[in-house]
Amino acid sequence: MDGAPAAVVVRVEDAGLGPGAPVRLVVAGASDPERLRSVWAASGAAVERVGQRLRATTTVADLERAVGRAFGREAATSVAATARAAIAAWSAPPPAVELSQGMLPTDARPLVMGIVNVTPDSFSDGGALYPRDHPDAAVAHGRRLVAEGADVLDVGGESTRPGAEPVAVDEELRRVVPVVAALADSGMMVSVDTTKPAVAAAALDVGAVLVNDVSGGADDDLLAVVADAGAGYLLMHTRGTPATMAELAHYDDVVAEVYEFLAHGLQRCAAAGIAVDRVVVDPGLGFAKTAAHNLVLLRDLRQLRGFGRPVAVGASRKRFLGALLGGADAGERLEGSLACAAAAVGAGAALLRVHDVAETVRTVRVAHAVATGSPT
Repeated sequence: MDGAPAAVVVRVEDAGLGPGAPVRLVVAGASDPERLRSVWAASGAAVERVGQRLRATTTVADLERAVGRAFGREAATSVAATARAAIAAWSAPPPAVELSQGMLPTDARPLVMGIVNVTPDSFSDGGALYPRDHPDAAVAHGRRLVAEGADVLDVGGESTRPGAEPVAVDEELRRVVPVVAALADSGMMVSVDTTKPAVAAAALDVGAVLVNDVSGGADDDLLAVVADAGAGYLLMHTRGTPATMAELAHYDDVVAEVYEFLAHGLQRCAAAGIAVDRVVVDPGLGFAKTAAHNLVLLRDLRQLRGFGRPVAVGASRKRFLGALLGGADAGERLEGSLACAAAAVGAGAALLRVHDVAETVRTVRVAHAVATGSPT
């Protein structure tokens, strides 16, 4: 099939009318987008070409016929299946996440992930949990977050604030492993926030069940560690490293580019042996994003539901909220953090990564009731 799209990504922008109805979607990755546009438009569809992407309001049947005429039956079947799956996921509840030990029940209600920063240079709490009383201070903090309603604890030993310098593996191990071990031994569900294979492996060995990888799946060795352990995996969009990402916050279409990055990331996960049922996706607010990018991603968050995977959001206390709140410091951004949590839940987010657990749990409970029209 000469010219067939080898890695087509279909993103649904709106499927509010349900299965079988016209939907607004974008097709990216066709090796010959002009050929597809011409055939598709000849069928009567209004097709807009934006760079290498095609946007149209159409039915899946019309899209399938156009791809078939342009590239053949096999390509048409594949693209149509991708589109139908994205449309089905648009309004369906997010699935649960399979873990090596049990399930992360993101299918029941939005979950709250409490942040345990075991660093001396976190943007939000400035080393309150490290190095003083290590690991006792961090362990006690994690237990308080669970008492406040956290479903998962995310333990990290390397700051990812813009401009942060990397931490040596041995130092990150010293920071993270004792905390993960103590919290897991207490029966708590623990995630490790790391980009290093050795740290992920050590944390999983002492009881972590999820790896929160803010590198966006950049390290094949880390993906292999996750696959071998049967752990859950949080795939986040980013560019560069914390030291360089602010320079890379340039997009022609931030929603499209984040979506396509995550689509290809899911393919890398599958190739590494990580089952799709174990993956959560995250748009990476604040990671190589300006305030405007963050707000657009929050506005259009529902589009990420098209992967059929739970969507995580981490807006808590971030810099763009300070700008919106008149220059408020990190500890004074609660209202903005809660507004983002409520908006994310309304758009279908399944996991909220936050500092202020008690307040977020209450906000999420109400936002979920409003989104579902049900108090339970």
